[in-house]
Amino acid sequence: MIKITLGSTVCQSDDQVSTEIDDEVVLMSIEKGAYFGLNNVLSRIWKMLEEPVAVSKICETLQEDFDVEREVCEKDVVEALQQLAEKELIVAS
Repeated sequence: MIKITLGSTVCQSDDQVSTEIDDEVVLMSIEKGAYFGLNNVLSRIWKMLEEPVAVSKICETLQEDFDVEREVCEKDVVEALQQLAEKELIVAS
């Protein structure tokens, strides 16, 4: 498993399907047959992952969109992306 860092580039995995319901995203892992619901912040991140994007760029965008300190944002984003990677919903390089 790749460790997600601010220098990682991430994008959605091909092995998932997603849909938006009431401004939140619901994901399904095709391989695992498991569903995952994303809150509004994670849904915002998910939309950014449609194309490969640097984790640092995701953090910059979220800091502009939400009132959050840089260190808190970076920690939370890296942790969330690591969890998505472990569930094979995203790929990282």
